[in-house]
Amino acid sequence: MAAAGIGTVVEYYDLTVYAYLAVVVSPLFFPSDDPTASLLASLAVFASAYLMRPIGGLFFGRLGDRYGRKRALLVSVILMGVATLIMAFLPTYAAVGVLAPTLLVIARLAQGFSAGGELGGALTYVYEIVGPRRRGLGGSIVALGSNTGFALAAIVVATTSALTSDVQMTSWGWRIPFIAGLPLLLLCLWLRSRIEDTPEFEEAAASADLAKSPFKELLASQPFQVLQVFGLGIAQNATGYMVLTYIGIHLVREGGYSQTAVTWTAAGVIVFVASLMPIAGLLVDRFGSRTMLTIGLLWAAIFAYPAMSLMTGHGLAVAGLAFAVFAVCTPLIQVSTAPVFPELFDSRVRLTGVALGFNLATVVAGGTAAYIATWLIDRTGDPLSPAYFLIGASIIGGLTLLTIRGALYKASDLPEVGEDRPEMAPAH
Repeated sequence: MAAAGIGTVVEYYDLTVYAYLAVVVSPLFFPSDDPTASLLASLAVFASAYLMRPIGGLFFGRLGDRYGRKRALLVSVILMGVATLIMAFLPTYAAVGVLAPTLLVIARLAQGFSAGGELGGALTYVYEIVGPRRRGLGGSIVALGSNTGFALAAIVVATTSALTSDVQMTSWGWRIPFIAGLPLLLLCLWLRSRIEDTPEFEEAAASADLAKSPFKELLASQPFQVLQVFGLGIAQNATGYMVLTYIGIHLVREGGYSQTAVTWTAAGVIVFVASLMPIAGLLVDRFGSRTMLTIGLLWAAIFAYPAMSLMTGHGLAVAGLAFAVFAVCTPLIQVSTAPVFPELFDSRVRLTGVALGFNLATVVAGGTAAYIATWLIDRTGDPLSPAYFLIGASIIGGLTLLTIRGALYKASDLPEVGEDRPEMAPAH
């Protein structure tokens, strides 16, 4: 469990530290007379990593379904660490011209490829190893890891910004957060190299009951389940990435608050969100995924507009409180879907199915969330327009939930330990 959770910390720290540095990095790699154009270019590079996630998901899905969940988890975190260290030492546009943004894009693509296997691998591993009565709590550890990665990224960037001048931050300070994740990477490698694979996979491997081509088998047997993960993933990614990446940018650009103050505010909110993950896991185990997911989707749709309306013109304290209230939807949605995604698939194609569906959703509504929100404001002139994006994504998630007719995961519906209990069939 520690190996799965800490791995997601590493992956999401490395993947998102760039987002917190977007305002600083954008003129270094994309110089322009128009600050908005530079920022949009920088956010486009942030989003470009997510274009590689479905490809990475297929690669790591095959690796995990054919050769073991452990191997997929180990390879993905190694690749992410290498790509992040490369970003730390990239030359800027002033030094090498157009080669600088080119190298930046390549490094981000490598990060995206790696991230394509992380969440699907971690969710699958936890689902298969934690036992049938604690899959909500187990999934919350993965969600806790990803959100902790975001929080650490915000804290490290804020600390670096506070300890350096604007000139120092622009000159060399921006490189420090990329390097700072190295100790955690080494810890993760040590842990993941020592875990065993899941009993479910080892049993399948021992009986040679493994898919020769997980992707082909997935499309032939369970394509609709991929679409269900995609639909729920739209809501999860849109709400999660708005909280974790865009709202900080929004508070600086639209609210006029200082970068350092906003970064610390964002870090505080994300720590608050992360602390709710285990609680959400216990609630999912008690009341079931369907109930808690419905609450989370309604929460996002109801609070999106009023929360964003309070983020400008009312002071940073009010903005931060509105930010925190809206952000409550993220643990409810993320933890509720954690046992649902793996439950939808047979074990032979489970990692491939989860990774493909979720990563496609991440491309559409996750990595692009900050770009879409910035673009909407730029085109409409309405600083509240990102709220409509959130409401629309929540509606998509709700409609998708209605298509899942089987009973979703609910630990309280299972027999007590020691009673005869049939295997849970996928909730098609």
